[in-house]
Amino acid sequence: MAFSQVVKSEKIRDLFIRGKDFTHKHVEIFMGKLHDEDLPTPSFLDHLVTKSTFAPFSDKLMLFHKMDMFTMKIRAFGNSTAVNGRHDIGLMATKSLMNIARFVEDAAKIMIENGWMEQPPYSVDRNKLVSDT
Repeated sequence: MAFSQVVKSEKIRDLFIRGKDFTHKHVEIFMGKLHDEDLPTPSFLDHLVTKSTFAPFSDKLMLFHKMDMFTMKIRAFGNSTAVNGRHDIGLMATKSLMNIARFVEDAAKIMIENGWMEQPPYSVDRNKLVSDT
């Protein structure tokens, strides 16, 4: 939420808002599961975000940070799915992974477009090589 208030690039702002929206939705789903089973839930930290519109960091650093944080979410959800004995929670985490992976991919594309990250190497398209000769 905070980064979306201060980022200069509209494209990055839209990505941050998208990430905030689906994260909020996923947290609500997981918290609902905890409530249903009479377990305590963590509180949101939204009240800690100020009304500042001054960017303390560059767009590049903020985007990298969010991309890195969402990458860590992928790892954490993967680990929790692997060691969790409950299929219902594993399914919830797997559904969340789709949105998180799309976010990271879109963030990486923006980083590459702006020259802030190199295009990762891909395997050779053998079919294209054959058709080009």
